Amino acid sequence: MKQTASCYQAFFSAEDRFLNPHIVPGFEPDVIVDFIQSGVTLAACYQSGTKNPNPLLQELFLRRVFFNLLKAIDHRGHSRIFRRVCWDYLHCPLLALKKYYGDSQAGKQRFLSLQREIRQVQHTSGF
Repeated sequence: MKQTASCYQAFFSAEDRFLNPHIVPGFEPDVIVDFIQSGVTLAACYQSGTKNPNPLLQELFLRRVFFNLLKAIDHRGHSRIFRRVCWDYLHCPLLALKKYYGDSQAGKQRFLSLQREIRQVQHTSGF
């Protein structure tokens, strides 16, 4: 239980730093990578084969990281560097979600929906 609590603490503190609009220039990659890594780690606490498997929480945290990155990419208030680093690391939660969805037909549909979201943001953001 202590491990899960520390994962939650790491994730929410990393998310707070990620969502803070006043990031010190030069530290953008550190903030983004820490947020992604803590989110994927927290989701891994709930995958099958762990002490407390919960597929809904696993998907929730992976999608939360994915959509926060998409919002940051599309947000014109962030610096171009911050948005570019988010774009470069978007594959991390996307691949974790692809693995989570597996080969089921419903999973394929959900993954295609995520790909459509990426194309829409790519079109509007110019990346």
